[in-house]
Amino acid sequence: MAEADARSMLTLARRDLKAAQALQDASISEASWGFQVQQVVEKALKAWLYQLGDAPPFTHDLVVLFKRLLRADAEVETHRDLAQFTDFAVQFRYDADLEPMDLDRSHWLQRAEALVEHVEGLVGRSA
Repeated sequence: MAEADARSMLTLARRDLKAAQALQDASISEASWGFQVQQVVEKALKAWLYQLGDAPPFTHDLVVLFKRLLRADAEVETHRDLAQFTDFAVQFRYDADLEPMDLDRSHWLQRAEALVEHVEGLVGRSA
């Protein structure tokens, strides 16, 4: 079941990645775009946890998910900078006064896609 859950999460992560790519245009608010990237990262991390046989917690906090992966001895250092997208899960969606971070959207989309590809590779190897 864990493998099926991991694959399901990766399918959702890919769907959200397409949405984030479609929102890459600077005329779209960073909050809306960042939320989609946060969703990509969250689902990829949860897929990774499933791949390790660990049912992920119900959380949008990427830091919590990264810590859980670290406890499982997963090699997450390459991807940990994506944890900054945690704020897009709630804060940026509900607080209109937050200042944009002016993130390089192309760069961060590449980083999120690299995470998804990494986890896809892990899930594929465990099959």
